[in-house]
Amino acid sequence: MSEKPPEWEITIDRFDGFVPSWFSNDWPSVGTKYQASDMADIDLTDPNRMKPGPAPENLRNGDQGNGDQEGAVTTLVKSFMRQVTSQGVSFAIGGDYLYNLSTNEVSLTGDWPHQILGVDSEGEDVIAYKGQLFYFYNWLALKTPEGDIGMYDSDSGFTDDWGSTIPSGAAYLEYAPHQAINGGDDEVYFANGHYVGKISEIDGVYTLSTQALNFWEDSEIMSLTWNENRIKIALNRPNCDGSIQSAIYNWNGYSSSWEGDPIEVKGRIGALYTKNGIDYVWWRDVGTTGEFNFGYVSGTQVKGIKKCTGSLPLYYQVGEYKGFIAWMSDGLVYLHGQSDPESPVKFFQYTRSLYPNGTNGGLGMPFEELLTASSFSTDDGINYSLAKAGSDYSDDSYWKTRVFPVMLPGYVSQVDKIQMNTETFPVGSKLETYFFYNGNCANEIIDSMLYSATSSNTFHKVLNKSLKIEDFLLKLLWDNIGEITSVGVDSMGTGYTQGDVLTLIGGQGDATVTVTEEIDGMIYAVALLNGGTGYVVGTSAVTGGTGNDDAVIDISGVGHDTVKVRSILIKGHYVPEN
Repeated sequence: MSEKPPEWEITIDRFDGFVPSWFSNDWPSVGTKYQASDMADIDLTDPNRMKPGPAPENLRNGDQGNGDQEGAVTTLVKSFMRQVTSQGVSFAIGGDYLYNLSTNEVSLTGDWPHQILGVDSEGEDVIAYKGQLFYFYNWLALKTPEGDIGMYDSDSGFTDDWGSTIPSGAAYLEYAPHQAINGGDDEVYFANGHYVGKISEIDGVYTLSTQALNFWEDSEIMSLTWNENRIKIALNRPNCDGSIQSAIYNWNGYSSSWEGDPIEVKGRIGALYTKNGIDYVWWRDVGTTGEFNFGYVSGTQVKGIKKCTGSLPLYYQVGEYKGFIAWMSDGLVYLHGQSDPESPVKFFQYTRSLYPNGTNGGLGMPFEELLTASSFSTDDGINYSLAKAGSDYSDDSYWKTRVFPVMLPGYVSQVDKIQMNTETFPVGSKLETYFFYNGNCANEIIDSMLYSATSSNTFHKVLNKSLKIEDFLLKLLWDNIGEITSVGVDSMGTGYTQGDVLTLIGGQGDATVTVTEEIDGMIYAVALLNGGTGYVVGTSAVTGGTGNDDAVIDISGVGHDTVKVRSILIKGHYVPEN
């Protein structure tokens, strides 16, 4: 009697994020079974399940406006204030405008948005201090690059040239990045070229020092953070992409020099951010392009956590969201961390700006809402966006497992079973499963799971055929089939009869409604008969029935929920190679 071939089983019952250097190889086998070789717009903030990340959605007035539609945003927003005021508002700055923000809206009333004094103003940062708002910007005056600080007081209004005219020590700034932070010593510190500047206040009198700490003239401060009762300073030297003497310095805020030896970084530093006493760093190694490192300060060195792809995040593109460290690179937002101290660390691409392929500005979280800024040039001009991570799910979400080799000497494998555990499919949701195998030389779509009103299954047999393989990976692709969930009457039309079945134009042309109330041939009410596919919220003309095809149906709801995946099981056995 022949011996039964050995069997194998792979259970993926949690999802941890990217494999190491996921972007360097499209067929990676390094990493754990819980990691992904690639993904787009995936939410792993819940340790129990995986689902698509949120789609970006402009705030109200969060663009430049179009025709009769008002818009407040006419520049690329660079930096968001990290705090929310006692009035429940926050602020952002970009180009020559200062913006007032609430949870869902960019203010378009009264003095807002505020245009900053000067030619070609370039907003850098905005910060609250002692009940006032300070905003930092660069501008060109008499062809000499300079910068300044503005102040906003709710009683007296805007003083755009406050820094160069009002405080003790009034002076212009360098033309340079100007990140500003609130120090734990109740002073404001800001980057100012090769200087650290600071603002202090005693008994209502403000003092400005634009050169409180001096570094080399060929250097530039890129980012600041506060930790261990010190300002941590990220400095690139020389100030160019080939920076080779970059370092992180400690300063107590009042001495004439920094403390101790700097932490050297061979490359170019983009940003610093402190969370729970840990200083995180984003930097790019010398001689590399299109990739960077994410790590943290440990004693006298910087230790890497992840090597990443994309543009190097700068001070206005990093932060913290839902307890995760967050950053934006090439318009894509990444999260790293844990949702719970007892859950594994995860690293995943969560959402994106509205125009990720355009020009991307800042990343902010002032209201515990994730905000992104971006712009995109068209033949008709520039479209601007100030968007939040919305309530709808992304239409671009997918997840790929790492590659699993399943060979033994003299044996290949046969897949016997692929089973997926999900939550119940919501209305309009769809999940496709692709199977790539044999060195990515072959692939199959092995299942397409759709919402069904008659099924509440949570376990799904995915594989419907036997395949001989050497290695493989799975790809999950989420989609929304555009199924209508609610309708009303937009225009009543003429000539209709109760009971008429009408087909909605648009989508795939497969949605239907029944006329449930009619008076003198005019439709007063309809009921959804078939939700169809491919529809969006809006209005739709109709055909069919006894009328004159002049009624218009209001599509008030389309299924935008999504399926959540809990686990994947793959089983197989070895078979002789020949």
